[in-house]
Amino acid sequence: MKTIERLDPRVRSCIRKRGFTSLSDAQKQAIPLILDGKNIVLIAPTGTGKTESAMFPVFDGLITLPAGGGFKAIYITPLRSLNRDILSRMQWWCGELGLTVGVRHGDTPMAERRKQALSPPDLLITTPETFQALFMGKRLRQHLAHVRYVIIDEIHELAGSKRGAQLAVGLERLHVYAGEFQRIGLSATVGNPGEIAGFLCGDRPCSVVQVPVAKQLDLSVQFVGDDFRHQIEVLKKYLQREGSTLVFVNTRVTAEALGHALFGHGNVEVHHGSLSKEVRIDAEERFKKGEIRTLICTSSMELGIDIGRVDHVIQFGSPREVARLVQRVGRAGHQLNTISRGTILATGFDDLLESLVIARKAGANEIEPVVLPRHAADVLANQVAAIAVEYGEIERSRIREICERTILFPDCDELLEKVCHQMEDHRLIRIDGSRIITTARARRYLAGNLSMIHDERKVPIFDIVSRRTVGTLDESFVVGWVHTGVVFITKGQLWRVLEIADGKLTVEPAKKAIGELPSWEGEQIPVPHSVAQEAGGIRRTRLLAEYRTEPDGLAFASAFFREMDKNRSLVPTDELITLENTEDGVVCNVCAGHKANEALGRVLSILLSARHGTTVGLELDAYRMLLRLPSSIRAADVRDLLLSLDPATMPGVLRLALKRTALFKWKLVQIAKKFGAIDPDADYEKISIQRLLDFFDNTVVQQEAYRELLSEYMDIDTAAAIVTLVRNGKINVALGPHSLIGAGGLLSSRDQIPPPTADSAVLATLKRRLSQDDVILACMNCRDWKSRTVVSRVDEHPQCPKCGARLVAALKPYEEEQYAVVKKQRKNVEERATTQRLLRNANIVLSSGKKAVIALSARGVGPEVASRILGTLADGDAFYREILKAERVFVQTHRYWA
Repeated sequence: MKTIERLDPRVRSCIRKRGFTSLSDAQKQAIPLILDGKNIVLIAPTGTGKTESAMFPVFDGLITLPAGGGFKAIYITPLRSLNRDILSRMQWWCGELGLTVGVRHGDTPMAERRKQALSPPDLLITTPETFQALFMGKRLRQHLAHVRYVIIDEIHELAGSKRGAQLAVGLERLHVYAGEFQRIGLSATVGNPGEIAGFLCGDRPCSVVQVPVAKQLDLSVQFVGDDFRHQIEVLKKYLQREGSTLVFVNTRVTAEALGHALFGHGNVEVHHGSLSKEVRIDAEERFKKGEIRTLICTSSMELGIDIGRVDHVIQFGSPREVARLVQRVGRAGHQLNTISRGTILATGFDDLLESLVIARKAGANEIEPVVLPRHAADVLANQVAAIAVEYGEIERSRIREICERTILFPDCDELLEKVCHQMEDHRLIRIDGSRIITTARARRYLAGNLSMIHDERKVPIFDIVSRRTVGTLDESFVVGWVHTGVVFITKGQLWRVLEIADGKLTVEPAKKAIGELPSWEGEQIPVPHSVAQEAGGIRRTRLLAEYRTEPDGLAFASAFFREMDKNRSLVPTDELITLENTEDGVVCNVCAGHKANEALGRVLSILLSARHGTTVGLELDAYRMLLRLPSSIRAADVRDLLLSLDPATMPGVLRLALKRTALFKWKLVQIAKKFGAIDPDADYEKISIQRLLDFFDNTVVQQEAYRELLSEYMDIDTAAAIVTLVRNGKINVALGPHSLIGAGGLLSSRDQIPPPTADSAVLATLKRRLSQDDVILACMNCRDWKSRTVVSRVDEHPQCPKCGARLVAALKPYEEEQYAVVKKQRKNVEERATTQRLLRNANIVLSSGKKAVIALSARGVGPEVASRILGTLADGDAFYREILKAERVFVQTHRYWA
């Protein structure tokens, strides 16, 4: 019997009415298994009808169930925007089949929630977090007893995170009410389907249907170099082609930079997570309608939101991961039996080799495995609190049974006991013998912690030179690292903190700093070890012709290698680590990927610090580490240390030393919030890090911080394996001069154009900003004329057009109201002082002309400070340096003024 003939006639009728003329391979393989009641993970390319593969047989089952009673199917997606998209697609089917459908997430109005509680829809579309909330309402819990199907869309997006661990426990909590229900997972990109099946079903049987993505991909890599103007010109040529294009970038900053550069091109919009929901929806709808032909986007458009036809996908810079490329390019040709065409625009040497490797791996269906977060203690704490609220009181053994039915918490009795005692310390539960009893605080805790996503505030970075917000830092980075005077790196630039107040950092550009430099590239996508290692293999063999690229890429790589050879530079590869002395320290070139380099770099920096009694800074990417060291420690010292490392001791070294790092403090704050020890909205300015470190020493909170850092933020196992290969002589270590490869990539993200940090660039920004500042010119002679203008338009010697006098004050816009005082015949003491200050101002302008107007327009510069600046007789850049110095003093001291 044909697959379609097994479906109920009513479902078949809808399929025909909807215009389906044939089924895809994914649908032909998945539908019979679901009709047979099997649990299933379906892995198939975007556009092959995965949603329909799941829902055709689910509809078949739903229309045979009695009407009313409760939720019968729950469809879970990672994003609210996907919920919205799935709802619009499901409404037609459910309407035709006499079924009801509803959506429920954080933005669902209260009236709709009450309606669902009283009359639940047959099909509920929701997010993992709102799924958790269903267990908190008595009536909603009753509706869960009728669930027969749970569909998890984009399952790869959840399985590798703590959101997924929370969801896995949630499915087992649902099992208590509903008994066995059918589980269906959908994804385009999974490298380890067996483990994902375990994530979805625990130890239950689960079928895997995998439709290879490679045969539907047409990938190419084009080298465009690092000149931004040339990159834009190449992009424009692509965008002039027929059809619609998605341009994917790796960071929001790059999305905005490209959007700005292409704004004049017309019909281009930007789409990323920092934009409001309304702006994103508007961009999606306009793209779908064909009103715009290009959408520049980040991972916000990776998942399967329906935006209509996409003819071509451009990836600006390496996508860093195979799964990410497959997911993104899969958006093109989002229809059955169409080829998805994608082009990677490579911007440099590392970028080119990495892109070639990722494109090859995508074509061979070599997708990275999803790493499951096992034994996550903060997830367990969250679920203990949730189960305690759900039942009021419950035996701890029953909680253990629920959690151990997942593959993420096997044999968790010891961990559960530690977690429960920690929670009792925070008054989230009471322990009475073997029973766990909820508290009033637990319900309040859950209201703020339904999600395992760390809900961090973004702290604005305000540059006093340009008087603009130049970026943001995650709150916990500020908690762990930032204090007045510290220099940090973000967006490839050095900044010095002048003030932390009112929820923002006020900074100035810094030239150079000695010692450890914290850096923050919060959106950085880590390059896996396997990709970096193969890129190192290309460096060793230089066989680029085996990879699919165009002549420009081959020519550039060949010229790059010739330049390395001409300079007698060693080329670091998958079998050679090179160490290079630089002015700032030692560059270690290791083709190991971000996470392994993070672990190895930290071990090296920790041991160097202990051995030499000095602070060691660390910056890294997938191919190199810069150890910022005093000039007395050179590459030979680092080599000796690397050769003497014992891989068996590396995890212990890292664990002991991490405790002193900002990274550990950052993670500890996040974990403590999820344990209910810190309120979710606690003010970072008032958190005492040292007290936290002492309070959580040797607790399960500290253990979870270590577990997450060592398993998710760095790869200590791979780092130790590299050291073992070094000891066995399979990876050589050599010293060499500072090379093009060693200098590449550090202090800036590859997919951004780092802003200049030179003194001249800082002063140019200050000059431009001051010239554009508003100024009020007011005559202090006739006291009957004032005019608002900008500093750049002020004459060299301002003059009153009414009386011809040059006794003209230059006021900041907020000082304008002070001018009204000078006309008064009778003045109080304060008003007389104001008049004297304006006269002093005017006398300075009289003697120094426009130069005085420029000084007086600066922040915090009044007549006294302006007089001092002008008294230095500084000209040109020296004059502006004096202004910058005065602004800095004002920022650092103004909060102490009376």
